[in-house]
Amino acid sequence: MQMYNAQLSPYSGRCRIAIYAKGLDVELLPISDDAVKAELAALTPMHKVPTLIDGDHVIPESDVICEYFEEKGEGAPLLPADPVARAQIRLLARIGEIYVMEPMGDLFDQIDPRTRDKNLVARAMGEVVEGMGWLDTYLDGSAYALGDTLSFADCALVPILFFFERLGPMFGEEKPLKPFVNVERYYRAMYDDTHCARVLAEMDVALKQFMGI
Repeated sequence: MQMYNAQLSPYSGRCRIAIYAKGLDVELLPISDDAVKAELAALTPMHKVPTLIDGDHVIPESDVICEYFEEKGEGAPLLPADPVARAQIRLLARIGEIYVMEPMGDLFDQIDPRTRDKNLVARAMGEVVEGMGWLDTYLDGSAYALGDTLSFADCALVPILFFFERLGPMFGEEKPLKPFVNVERYYRAMYDDTHCARVLAEMDVALKQFMGI
């Protein structure tokens, strides 16, 4: 298998955690390479990163890719057998992706204070804080997002929380995780997981390169 990948993308990061945790043989194709980018554009009109290639199958969208990995039955399972636990894992991932990451995406173009739209920032920050509050409520203090093993919820949440922590200081919030006790405890603990820590380190390097640090 091959996957078109961007090291800084939280969606690519989601899939990389799953790949590392399952020990899958997936070649990561860097979208920063113009030739690779042209290949991707020829493969799918969505031009989505990540996109997985498995033989003749072209599979975009990070959540679809992770579900595909699971259904192939390779490596450690990242979804439990219990349907209630599966629903909880999917809920946590959905809160992070839709109610935290999506409004946070509106903030990326507002990093420069000289061109910042204060009304847009206020709206987006309000939505992000609301989503973080929901996430804080649903995290129950377990070792991982749910229970004592890595799941798809962790694959989704860890890269998102990386951005939340890094964006905060750019908008005057030096410790953005502090109001969210459960989320902060959870996020710090994820640095102790080998696969999550690996992706967090990759994203840190990519962010420093992007910022010219």
